[in-house]
Amino acid sequence: MILKLGGILFLISLAIADPIPFKDCGSSGTTDAVLDLTNCSTLPCIFHKNENVTLNLKFTTTREFKSLTNLVYGIIAGVKVPFPLPQSDACKNGVQCPLPSNTAVQEALSLVVLPEYPSISLFVQFQVNDENNEPIVCTLFPAKIQ
Repeated sequence: MILKLGGILFLISLAIADPIPFKDCGSSGTTDAVLDLTNCSTLPCIFHKNENVTLNLKFTTTREFKSLTNLVYGIIAGVKVPFPLPQSDACKNGVQCPLPSNTAVQEALSLVVLPEYPSISLFVQFQVNDENNEPIVCTLFPAKIQ
């Protein structure tokens, strides 16, 4: 029952997520990256405190990967600040590892915007690193926390 409900919520989050334009900040080994965020159809994305944000990332591999790690940073005044993730291991978050070349990948990552975060404008860097800690997908987009 819980798995069924989780699957339904995941599909709903995909349905209300909008693709956003992002700056590629160093992707390598993938093509066709698309980033969707719930409730964000224009930039900057507005993240409201005490609410969840779901990032849906799709890409296609151009080489083999043994493992993948998710990383999220807030870039504030040029300083990269790590954002804690509930599950940074993409292989434990629904991605079937190892990944052969020419594989379509889709991953959803839900984050809570905590009330103690300051109300600021920033850039968000969401990236996926390979087993050598090299970014295979790196996205950068403006956001505001309110």
